[in-house]
Amino acid sequence: MKVVALVVNWNSAGQLAGCVAGLDAQDHPDLEVVVVDNASSDGSDAVLVELERRPRNHPLRVLRNATNRGFAGGINDGLAATDGEAVLFCNVDVDLAPDLVSRCVAVLVADQSVGSVQPKLLRTVPAPDGQPVVDTTGHVLTSARLFRNRGEGERDEGRYEQPGEVFGVSGALALHRRAMLDDVAWQRADGTREVLTEDLFAYFDDVELDWRARLLGWRAWYEPSAVGRHERGGSGVRRTPTVEALNWGNRLVTIATCDDGRALLRATPLVAATTLLKTVELAVTVPSALVPAVRRLTLLPAAGRRRRELLARARVPPGAVVVRWVEPFRWRPWIATWWQRATRRSLGVARR
Repeated sequence: MKVVALVVNWNSAGQLAGCVAGLDAQDHPDLEVVVVDNASSDGSDAVLVELERRPRNHPLRVLRNATNRGFAGGINDGLAATDGEAVLFCNVDVDLAPDLVSRCVAVLVADQSVGSVQPKLLRTVPAPDGQPVVDTTGHVLTSARLFRNRGEGERDEGRYEQPGEVFGVSGALALHRRAMLDDVAWQRADGTREVLTEDLFAYFDDVELDWRARLLGWRAWYEPSAVGRHERGGSGVRRTPTVEALNWGNRLVTIATCDDGRALLRATPLVAATTLLKTVELAVTVPSALVPAVRRLTLLPAAGRRRRELLARARVPPGAVVVRWVEPFRWRPWIATWWQRATRRSLGVARR
């Protein structure tokens, strides 16, 4: 199975060499590494030129965009320029065990219904006692339509050693079947496909892809024997106004695109309450993000049009996806974390 590893880079010159080295060390024999640079201005191009010159185990190709197309646009550009039976989405701040790709490929080969494979992602920095810390073992959909990374922040003490189906996979590092990506893609008027929704630009693009894939009948699988490490935030300051605006608005755009109408009506009090609290937090901690965040609501009409296309093609009823995957929202830990962020006791983290 040919695998294309797509790395979207924007001003992450310090991490490029390490990321590409980890991909080049993969033991999967049929792998191409493609870096999409989104008009970086931090010397990334010089690093990429040097990387292109070096002898490699796996071919390396660089696509250079004239503007910053975001994570979604960068991935779409990479997909349009490559082929292969599987595609690894790989953040620049991720380090991979040498057998990660081959272990994920084995899952796709074994089960044709699996569209995405989530490796076990650990944090780069361990706990104070040296114990590894979980970054994600897959996405969780809650009744408040807040999305979390399963196991995030927990010590890796054996709780997540069983492979199994999950709601979705992290955009930081996951292997996708190309046939699935093509199947769930939006169909543009010019006949081309838009796999990641470019209106989202970055953040929640992975959750929306998860949800679309579930509606079209594809499965996501967690494979704990495939292990990587994620710096989470290594590409820059996380709580910038742009990042916060994207996170606030893209959650609502994703819900409007994919959710079941009746289930969402029942969940409205939870969604409204958490959205209000997130808005208060934004106004207190990053006030300059508030207006750009609210402006993202202008994307809702386009989300409605995509929703109609999605539901027309859905193979699984939206309500069935919600029944299968929604987990009860736990108010107490969320409020505790929200209070830390709102009172500036914690910097918090962005979605990916």
